[in-house]
Parts: sequence; C-alpha cells; structure tokens
Amino acid sequence: MEKEKIEIMWPYQNRNLLQVSHSILKEMGILPVGETLKELDKKFEEKEYTNVVVILYDGMGTSVLNRYLPQNAFLQQHKICDISSVFPATTVAATTSLLTGLSPSEHGWLGWDMYFKDDNETVSVYKDTLKDSDIPAKRISKNRPEMQYETILDKIKNVSKDAYFVWPFDETQPCNTLEQISERIYELCQKPNKKFIYAYYEYPDKMMHKEGLESKNVADEMEKINAMTEKLYQKMPENSIVIVVADHGHIACEYKTLSDYPQLYDMLERTTAIETRALSMKLKKDVSKELFEKLFLQEFQEEFKLYRKDEVIQQKLFGSHIKNETVMDNFADYLAVAISNVCLRYDEKGKILKTAHAGISKQEMLVPLIVMNK
Repeated sequence: MEKEKIEIMWPYQNRNLLQVSHSILKEMGILPVGETLKELDKKFEEKEYTNVVVILYDGMGTSVLNRYLPQNAFLQQHKICDISSVFPATTVAATTSLLTGLSPSEHGWLGWDMYFKDDNETVSVYKDTLKDSDIPAKRISKNRPEMQYETILDKIKNVSKDAYFVWPFDETQPCNTLEQISERIYELCQKPNKKFIYAYYEYPDKMMHKEGLESKNVADEMEKINAMTEKLYQKMPENSIVIVVADHGHIACEYKTLSDYPQLYDMLERTTAIETRALSMKLKKDVSKELFEKLFLQEFQEEFKLYRKDEVIQQKLFGSHIKNETVMDNFADYLAVAISNVCLRYDEKGKILKTAHAGISKQEMLVPLIVMNK
C-alpha cells in the first residue's frame, strides 16, 4: 500500500466543531458555553430563519469531500471553510461534541472502547459488548450516570423552541436512508415555529471502512449525497438554513498487533481502550515505566507519539476540563497517538478495516463546514 503523506493537525485550533454548536445555541437564543464560529455567525445574521438544519455525514471529512467531488459540485460550491474535529477524530467523541458543544473530556464519550472500573470491563460503548467480542457488557453505557449529558436539543427545548432528531436511532420514526432523512427534514420544515433539526447519516463512513478509499461504491455514494442534499435544499421553504458537517475524515491504514510484541504485551494489565489510532494503555503495577517507554518507542516511534497520563491532561488533548473519574481511568498510564497510517490493535481479535480515523493527521481531523441559506 502506498502511504499517504501525513500532515499533523492539532484539535481545537482556530475554527473547530465545538464552535458550530455554540453558534447554533446563540442563534436559538441561548447563551453559548464557549466561543462561536464567526463564519457561521455571519450567515445567521443575514436574516431570521424559521428552519435551522444540521446534517452530519459520517466520515465526510475534507479529504474525502475533495477526493470524490469536483470543485463545481453542489457541496463544494457551498463550503465556506474547513474546521477541525475534536480529538480523537472519531464518531463516538465528535458527534457527541457536536450534540453538546462540549469536548470529549467534558461529555465523557472518548472513543469506541472505554474502560469502566466499577465492572472491570472494556466496552464497545455503541454496541454495549465487551471489546472485540459479542459478549454483552454488564450495563448499557448510555444508562450509566457518568455517561449522561445534556444535548443542545435539550437546551433548545428548555427555552420553548422546537428541536428534532432525524436519524436511525429514533424509536418512533427511524430514518436510515438518504431518502427517509430528506423526507423527514422536509416534513418537519413545514411546521410553523422556529426549530432546530439535527440529522445524521452513517455514510460514507460505513462503506469506506469496509471497501477502502478506491471503491467505486464509495464514489457513487458521495455523488448521491451531493445530489440528494441539493435536491432537499432546492425544495426547502424560504427562511431555511442548512448546515452540512462531518465528524472526521478517513485515512487508508495498515495494522500492527501488540500481541506480536510479547515483551510489551505482557507489561499491560488489561486490553487497550479508546481507539486503535488513539489507544490508552494500563501497565501492571510492577512494570518499569522507563522500560516500557524505551521498548514502545523502539518499536513504534515512527508511527505513534507516546504521552504519559499527566501529559495528556496538561496538553488538554481531549479538552480543557475532565468530567469524572471514568475519563481519568481511560487515560490509563499512557496514550499512543497515531502520527502515521498505522493502527495498533491489542490482539488478533481486533477488527482490521481498510480505512480508519482517530489520529491527528489532516486527513482525519479536517472537516468541511458547508452552508446553504434561503
């Protein structure tokens, strides 16, 4: 595999995903909890909108947008700027950040796999199964008190305005396809009051993981996303604004496996957590940290940057504030952050995907802000 050139990009610099949420809160008459995004504020100042719609296309980072859509495509023509995702640049962390206006360390949803000390389990939090298995976890992640959060939709409803989810997880009206999402958004926009609508579509992410960046199916899906977004916008009523964002991009990847390095593997107390490109590691009590660092860097210094727990906190990699002990537990002793195209899984049970994210390359971190208003 020809490796992509990696250019590192740190989160929370200049324009970022959190600011999108803060600008939306401001537009809906709520004091934002952080800095707003000036480019989006200017769009909101142009007129009074009845319909404020956000559509998140999972995985459609700037590198993905540019790979598949020409500059004269509808979505490209309406892109106003690029912004950074949060760290790690992954769906669990980034979509929750967009929905709350909080960094991952504040809302607590750090990544695909999280360690819960009370049950001594590392859980795939969206599946509620033990990591790399189909074994049910002892508890449902979203029901844990420490994993609760208030969304910007909750805040909007609290000030007597309307807010709606349009996504596959709606128990009464799930929307899985682009057609269903489009129809539901259009239906909601016919309602008279000022409203906020958040829509989520799990592609192109789901397809890219399985088929890779060279897939014709992914190219076709991106063309469909572009065409359906344009079609929806054209039929939207006046006084509508449609904001399209992504949670992260993708990078073609290769895998290495910690269990193939027995001396390092045997130093760990438990399986790794968070992501394969942002993995936390807990050492056994009798293990020398200096020896672990030496051995890890001997093997992976060209591929991962290694942070001690105190460095993760000091450098605010996951955000400025730490919500609770569960977040601290997941920082473990070390965090390895990908600076190459390599993913590091714990053992052979870990999945191997054709593309990945959660590292700090521009391919993963940079996402477009696309705005259409009428």
